[in-house]
Amino acid sequence: MTKQSTDPLRVRLLELIEDIEKHAAQIRDFATTPGNAWLAKGELQALMGLMSDMETLLEDIKRQDTENGY
Repeated sequence: MTKQSTDPLRVRLLELIEDIEKHAAQIRDFATTPGNAWLAKGELQALMGLMSDMETLLEDIKRQDTENGY
């Protein structure tokens, strides 16, 4: 049986997903607290940056999969 190597792109994807979940929870918490909408907006900006990073990463994963015959 061959041991499957760790795919650094997919590891990074899981890290990004974890970061996105944290920022989404912060948005929820801030937006539901009166007077903290400005904090939620800051979290939204951070989340948008992470989503952009994820889009790029998914393109890299797609390209790698294509190169590997998937």
